[in-house]
Amino acid sequence: MVAESRLRTTAGSLRRSSGAVVAGLVAFVAILASSHLRSTQQNNYTRVAYAWLHGRMWIDWPGRWMDAVQYNGHYYGVDGPVPAIFMLPLVALWGNDANQTTVAIIVAAIATALAWWLAERLGVADLTTKVYLILFFVAGTDVWWCAELGDVWFLAHLTALMFILGALVELAGKGRGWVVGLCLILGAGARFPEIAATPVLIWMLWTGGLGGGPYAQAERIARLRSFAIVLVCGAIAFVGYDELMWGTILDIGHTVYYHADAWGSPTGSPFQLSYVPYQIYSFFFRAPVLVEWLQHVQWPYVKPDTNGIALTYTSPALVLTFLARTPRNVVIALWVATALVAAPEFLYYLNGWVQFGMRHALDFLPYLFALMCIAVRQRLPNWGVVLIIWSALVGAWGVWYWNSYVRTGG
Repeated sequence: MVAESRLRTTAGSLRRSSGAVVAGLVAFVAILASSHLRSTQQNNYTRVAYAWLHGRMWIDWPGRWMDAVQYNGHYYGVDGPVPAIFMLPLVALWGNDANQTTVAIIVAAIATALAWWLAERLGVADLTTKVYLILFFVAGTDVWWCAELGDVWFLAHLTALMFILGALVELAGKGRGWVVGLCLILGAGARFPEIAATPVLIWMLWTGGLGGGPYAQAERIARLRSFAIVLVCGAIAFVGYDELMWGTILDIGHTVYYHADAWGSPTGSPFQLSYVPYQIYSFFFRAPVLVEWLQHVQWPYVKPDTNGIALTYTSPALVLTFLARTPRNVVIALWVATALVAAPEFLYYLNGWVQFGMRHALDFLPYLFALMCIAVRQRLPNWGVVLIIWSALVGAWGVWYWNSYVRTGG
């Protein structure tokens, strides 16, 4: 009986894993095809990896078109360093010509597989509902657009997304503290706002609220202990990285960049309350633009505002998150995590700049996606299907427009 039960459990696990693998492969093929096998020029992580392999922190800066900060006579990348780790094998073979976009597509495919896995662990049993959720995840957000371009900032978002989804999958399963801690520190090492969700992840580890618990007292303590050990080791590593980069234990890169940027200020912090109204407008109100000349509408009739389009237009299916009701403590925790991670985004001086949609929303998408899964695990309403299809079509339009009018090179 025990062997038979284990066999059924193993077979069920394989079926669930196969669905995630298929979802990831489909996403990989679709995004790869739309990318035209290009290699982004904004390949900062390629250059960071190249610098590491040559025993230095400063990058070979090709010109003003690449974001970097000048400091003590050299140029440095200011984005979180973790994605550069994935570039190391390719850079070891091809140097600064390594294709960063390909890595972005692989990361997006893995994130897609994890999203499928998370949906299953949160109780979404219906195959059609899972397909719709994944369609929204890939095409109804900036995941597809970011991956098919693969620029430095986009790879950072996708890497953080992948690791935070990994943390949520673990919390909905075995809930091992060291795995959650490793995912969190690697996600934050790609996009720093992710660290703001630490209190919520601690609560989930303690209560098993996402589906892995409840745990016995001794097990709770053991999980938090292993989580804390990983976070302390990660913090030490990042302090050392900052010391090597800037000569101080503080991460001053974004502040130095803000002081040098024409859109920033020579003094002060890049995070200020005065930027909140602009961010609110960007996230919720910024609309597409009518294409016209002398009051005559021109093809393609409507185009993206290249400073972004509000989630209201690109991802309206996110309203499904408001249908999530129970378990109440988990729903509240996911909303708190969303707010904590979103807070730095709403205080920052730029909304993501040249972009389709609102790419900064990818930083808190894992928590919103979990809320969507909880909301529709019993039934996906017909109007929800319509909003998902709308979101996916808008995402496809963004990819088409960028490939046709903005990033037209191969």
